[in-house]
Formats: sequence, structure tokens, C-alpha cells
Amino acid sequence: MKVEAVKKTILSAALIPLVLFEIYLCTAFLPDTWQRAIDDHIPDILARSNDWTPVTHPLLSQEIEQVLREHIGIRILLYAITVGLLIGNAWLIRFLWRLRGNTQTTSENR
Repeated sequence: MKVEAVKKTILSAALIPLVLFEIYLCTAFLPDTWQRAIDDHIPDILARSNDWTPVTHPLLSQEIEQVLREHIGIRILLYAITVGLLIGNAWLIRFLWRLRGNTQTTSENR
């Protein structure tokens, strides 16, 4: 019984970062202004770190956006990679959720 409880706790703890990563990946399909607003506020959510490196290139995000506008093939490739990551991560979440559910029903059957 204890092993089942530990297994369920570990599976539940593994689901949290996967769901957060899935949500973050979904932001790739939002408008650029929304993406920038989310990216600007992520440091407010995460813990503060004393190891902070200043931005070495102030116009880096603008240059990346310009390259993506000029080269549609790169943009399509990045969207395809994002969709692949979304599908893989969703499958992993589903797998762990079912495994967690099987753990719960196994412990109830005993």
C-alpha cells in the first residue's frame, strides 16, 4: 500500500512540469505581442536568482523575428518542431495519467 502511494505521488509530481511545459509550448501559437508579454512576466513567477547575466544583444528578439519573416521555411520548420513537441508531451502526459489511474485502481482492488 505504501509503495502504491509513493508511486502515485511520484507520477503526480512528474505531471506538474509536463503540464506547465505543454502550456508554455501552446504560447508559440499566440500573437507576438502576447508572447512577449508572457515572456516578460515569466521571471516574476520563477524564483529569483543571483546569477543574472545581462542581455548581450539588445535587439536579438527583433532580429530573430525579422529572420523568421524573411525565411518562411525556417518559420514552418519551427512550427513543425513545436507541434511535434506538443504531441510528444501530450502523449507522455496521457501515459503518466493512465499509469497513475492504474495505480489507483490496483490499490483499490486489494
